[in-house]
Amino acid sequence: MPAIVNLLFNVVSTNTTISFGVVLPMVSLVSLLMGVGHLLLWLVLLRNPRSRSKPSSIMLLNLSLADLGALLTLPCALLTASFYNWQLGGGTCVLLGFTTSVTVRVEIFSLAALSVLRYRIVAPWMRPPASLTKSCAVVAIWLVSLTMALPKVTYIDFSGGCTWSVGQNKWLYFLVPAFLVYYVAPLFCITVNCGLIISHLHSCRGSLAADRRNKKATALLIGSTLVFAVSWLPYVCQCVVPS
Repeated sequence: MPAIVNLLFNVVSTNTTISFGVVLPMVSLVSLLMGVGHLLLWLVLLRNPRSRSKPSSIMLLNLSLADLGALLTLPCALLTASFYNWQLGGGTCVLLGFTTSVTVRVEIFSLAALSVLRYRIVAPWMRPPASLTKSCAVVAIWLVSLTMALPKVTYIDFSGGCTWSVGQNKWLYFLVPAFLVYYVAPLFCITVNCGLIISHLHSCRGSLAADRRNKKATALLIGSTLVFAVSWLPYVCQCVVPS
């Protein structure tokens, strides 16, 4: 969801008139479904002690929080989508650019951290991390995301529009680190941990039912890795190219 909001924000802010009658119903429906889904997730995890005690619950809540943060910025982008130019002022431009950048980074880093956590849960020789460790990891994810979102906000140029303006001499300094940190490194982390989990599952031969469950889990892990690789690549490519 943060990637969708960020892409829409960038399209709106680059003086592009989009079909409001087409975008509004579609995005409204997606936002409604996303909001209901996140509400149900929070209700299940907060009201069910058994679900709340699972090691991955805090990371799922963190992912949900990042999605909700992006969802809250969506009305401002939609409000301007029917106009030719940015209508909400320079302060709002910088705030939305910063917020959407932070939520994207939080989601990417949380997905990578969740892959590490899943492997630690599955591996019999490793103990799941303590609650304090997971809480510290979440805080670290937000601090790193906030820090890494600052450079892009610094180069937002507001002169009637709302664009990210970086000189050609500085472009490479943004392009390479952004591509490595926001795409290559998380994808490598997710791929390695999913590979370790799959290797462990195949080494645990059991009953026919257990083998079927392992095959389903393997397909799910491979599918989730491919979805991450395919779905985030367009956003990363668009994000690192200056306007």
